[in-house]
Amino acid sequence: MSFISEVLKSHEEMEPPRTFWYWSSLAAISAVVKDNIWLDRGGAYKLYPNIYVMLHAESGAKKGPPVNLARSLVKKVNNTRVIYGRSSIQAMVKELGTAYTLPGGRVLAKSCGFYCASEFTSSLVADPAAITILTDLYDRIYNEGQWESTLKMEKLILKDPVLTMLVATNQAHFDAFMEQKDITGGFIARTFIINASEEQTVNSLVKPLEHPPDKEALAKYLIEMSTLQGPFEPLYNNDYTPSGKIFDDWYKETKEYIKREKVKDETGTLNRIGDSVLKVAMLLSLSERPELVITETAMIEAIEVCTKLIGGLRRVTSGKNAKGSNAYQKALIIEELMKRDNHMITRQQLLKKYYYHFDSLMLNDIIPLLESAGYLVSEMHGSQVVYKMPEKAYEELKPYYEGKMK
Repeated sequence: MSFISEVLKSHEEMEPPRTFWYWSSLAAISAVVKDNIWLDRGGAYKLYPNIYVMLHAESGAKKGPPVNLARSLVKKVNNTRVIYGRSSIQAMVKELGTAYTLPGGRVLAKSCGFYCASEFTSSLVADPAAITILTDLYDRIYNEGQWESTLKMEKLILKDPVLTMLVATNQAHFDAFMEQKDITGGFIARTFIINASEEQTVNSLVKPLEHPPDKEALAKYLIEMSTLQGPFEPLYNNDYTPSGKIFDDWYKETKEYIKREKVKDETGTLNRIGDSVLKVAMLLSLSERPELVITETAMIEAIEVCTKLIGGLRRVTSGKNAKGSNAYQKALIIEELMKRDNHMITRQQLLKKYYYHFDSLMLNDIIPLLESAGYLVSEMHGSQVVYKMPEKAYEELKPYYEGKMK
């Protein structure tokens, strides 16, 4: 059983969403392997497996326990700075740049750290430069050697900085804290935003857990991973490896799809989707076994979990454009119904075709609006939800879609 599977199984009695435990586990692996391992990207650059993860759910959705688990496990490994609590970005940079001796006698000279917060916006002191600096620190490949920050009173220097982030927030705090420049300036493109709306189980925690998590056992595997050094096995060596072939085929198909369907993405997430998938594939492979080889199963899973996040990302960031929120997605659905011979499509077909544009939760918001406007009706055909455009709506919209004016 993989490390992540062990985490999921040992926390299945607890209420936080399963996907929060999953991504917190990935962040914990990322934090302990730091920049000790990497993947050669065709000789162009080294890709390191540090990731930024943001758990996103309404207030009270128990985002804190998964964050706390990852933090406690990484602290047990004792090979990187764990930064938590309320802090300014300058204090965080200073912490990363300070060499000190870890418990046990090891000296930590490199600027590696794990920033975690159960409430992101409360943890990070408001500063116009905060998100910009976090964005810059993400890219270990561009910060080889040293990174400098010159302030009025002092100059801060980081040696080979590598930062992993695991934070949580809700929509109200996200909208209040994140500026439009942060949405479109690269921070969101570098961050996995994990949406969840339902707990995985209901447990009042009055009775003791039947199988309480064994943090010592979980940390033991992370300690083993923390000793790994060097590059992952190349995805191409005279020919594609099986996992390399899977990635190459998916990457080309994705780029063709984005171009063909004219997918809009102001955040820049799709421009970075290839590296994002490979980072997750590295971490998933390490979860399976402590070897520097990206497995086929890890690559397939990485592609699936990363692409699944795109629609949810659009829902989270659409609030920054409140008046025109979801307008593009509504137009896509109307156009899809218009061009179908029977003007019908199942919910499953719609989500499968437009997973880069919206997720099921965003669709739940959009459909009632289109129904109230008379553009579609929802019907049950067996076990399938079907969306159908009434003939009256079709005739009304037809002149516009034929390029004519009424």
